[in-house]
Amino acid sequence: MDNISKELHIFLINLGDNPKLVSHQVEHYVEHLLHLLPTLHEQRLISFYGLFGNTRLTLRQLAEALNETDAQTAEKIVCDLRRLAITPEWQMLKNLIKTK
Repeated sequence: MDNISKELHIFLINLGDNPKLVSHQVEHYVEHLLHLLPTLHEQRLISFYGLFGNTRLTLRQLAEALNETDAQTAEKIVCDLRRLAITPEWQMLKNLIKTK
């Protein structure tokens, strides 16, 4: 995982662990960011990180639910993170988070 994607990965882990760390507005922006992905990809990230009150699924659980191998699911998650991490939307959101 590259450094740009890793920033988003760490942010999503923290958001899933403690959604109270960010304002409702930031959480809403994250929803919009995820909407940039196709629905299945969006749901995969929401489940993997346990976002928006959803139960966090392990890589194994997610792979089994999608009839994929762990490696396939992990590769798709990394690809989706990269797709989002390079968007202007994430760059603006990242700046908003840093100013809080």
